[in-house]
Amino acid sequence: MTVTVDALDAEVARQEKHLAQLPENFDFPLFNSKHAIESQRRSGYRNTSAAAREIVDNAIEAKASRIDIFFDQAKRQKGKKDAEAVTAVAFMDDGSGMSAKMVRYALSWGAGTHFDEMGTIGKFGFGLPNASINQTRRVEVYTKRRTDTVITKAWLDINNVQAHGLTHIEEPEIAELPEFVQRYLKDNGLTFDHGTVVIWVTPDRLTYRKASTLKEHLLDDFGVVYRYMLGDVTLNVAGKTVEPVDPLFLTPGARYHIPKDKGGAIEVYNQMIPVRYYQDEETGGLHLSHVEKASDLDPDNEKTLAVGAIEVRIVRFPPGFSVHKKGKAESDANRRFEIRKARRGMSFVRHDREIETVDVFPRSMRDISAGLGDWPLLQGYAYHWGIEVKFNPQLDEVFGIANDKQTVRPIEDFWRLLASEPFEIDALLKAENLWQTKNRQKPDPVVETREEPSPAENAAALADRIDGELIQVPEKDKEKVEKATEEEAKKRVGVTEKTLEEAKEAIKKQGQRRGYRIEYFDDPNGAFFEPEWQPGNVVVAKVNRQHPFYSAFYAALLNLEGGNRARYALDLMLLALAKGELRIDDPVTKLWNENLRKKQWSPFLSNALRVLEQTAHAGDSHEESQGDQEDTFTADAPSVA
Repeated sequence: MTVTVDALDAEVARQEKHLAQLPENFDFPLFNSKHAIESQRRSGYRNTSAAAREIVDNAIEAKASRIDIFFDQAKRQKGKKDAEAVTAVAFMDDGSGMSAKMVRYALSWGAGTHFDEMGTIGKFGFGLPNASINQTRRVEVYTKRRTDTVITKAWLDINNVQAHGLTHIEEPEIAELPEFVQRYLKDNGLTFDHGTVVIWVTPDRLTYRKASTLKEHLLDDFGVVYRYMLGDVTLNVAGKTVEPVDPLFLTPGARYHIPKDKGGAIEVYNQMIPVRYYQDEETGGLHLSHVEKASDLDPDNEKTLAVGAIEVRIVRFPPGFSVHKKGKAESDANRRFEIRKARRGMSFVRHDREIETVDVFPRSMRDISAGLGDWPLLQGYAYHWGIEVKFNPQLDEVFGIANDKQTVRPIEDFWRLLASEPFEIDALLKAENLWQTKNRQKPDPVVETREEPSPAENAAALADRIDGELIQVPEKDKEKVEKATEEEAKKRVGVTEKTLEEAKEAIKKQGQRRGYRIEYFDDPNGAFFEPEWQPGNVVVAKVNRQHPFYSAFYAALLNLEGGNRARYALDLMLLALAKGELRIDDPVTKLWNENLRKKQWSPFLSNALRVLEQTAHAGDSHEESQGDQEDTFTADAPSVA
């Protein structure tokens, strides 16, 4: 009890200390400026492109036909690594521009002019200040209307925000455009007759500080997010025009598109679903329902909150259509994989502007019993199909659109609607997942021995150095290893070395540098791996590519995202087993260990892995939900993108 009282008294003392810092005339505003702004800049946007979209959205709402995003950079100094560091980001549009009063108002939170307008991208009035302070501590806005003779400048500098009390946006002033903006206009043959320039001054939270990397980051993101708008507005990033990128790869003319008749993406489902969002007269609950015919709508019904349509498209990427990570990083196939990797799941598009991709579907038994549907688990084959949901702002409440337009949190009725007759979209996706599984039978990758040490081999050698341990060959194996070293040295004489002694010394040094090695062999009747000493006292673990261990486990890792890291961890385990067996000095113990590996572990693994391969595929295809019963889906919880 004494501890509890002391803790309570300490908390009260902490509160009193904080209150003592308030000025005498403190008038208790709704928001305490300094703390509120510092908290706000740490929340919300997942990266620079997500924040930048807000500024682009505003430009589009201002009826701009061209939007340029460009950078000011640190002055290049010889030998400086940060020569390409971005020191300012400018967003310039040729939209309507703003009056001095409006630009001052626009820098405050909640200053939107479209709150009651449903046919717009913007709505909440948070974008300009919210996105800007997320990336920088000072944002400047230069604006000019078509009839103005001067440029007006307004700014928000959170370094000058008071710790307590009210904070006001400074009075705008007449100003010239910054020098780097004027230079960009001149270099590109442009004029600033009307529009707005938003500048993030000395941004401190950019995802990428290097100009070339930041440029690619914005180009890739904008191409997808604004893919349906780029016919009406031109977006340029650092002098390069943003091209539309359809993540479903259906749009002719978009980047990475392949026609259907040449093996491209296939649209397998396209449905426009008229819906009504309403309040239940008896319970007061909010619901979404399918509108089958116009006569079902009563225009005088006060309980109808919104009427709209939800468009659903499902796309199949057939075998042969390159959506994978193999090949060169700059190839179209690789870029398609990167796009699908970031948008595996259900893509939500609001008013032709993408919001996010949700990769968590209702799957638990509780979800199924509540009528939310029985949706597929997004595993490896989910890269090979896509689903897109389009809707208009009238249905914002149905999809739980947040004020930063980054997330969707659909109400439960949305999932019920899609899973109900006659749509049954959950069943369609499970069927598509099964189709992909059956039609994408790929041979196991053939892994070859590397000439250069792998990360696993380097790690094993470094571990020995950390322990201060030298790899010692047991007495009974020394003669065999020395003989193998002699034979290898003879092969090198006259090729890479001049004398036999020089060749032996080279082999010894090579073994000291690379004390471990992973190799491969093929023996349908052999053990799953074999340990072996090689010239230079090198510990070798040889993996059998004909054993089910290879196909069901080892090679399977290479088909997974991040699989190489897991493979290297597995290599280390095999090297540890090989080292342990090779260093056994007692011949009886060594024979016993070898018998375990060849006659017990390997046959057991072979039979068990074959059974697992057969039963696991059936379980993945038909009973996915059985292994995921406890994964509860919450319709109103933030989704994972």
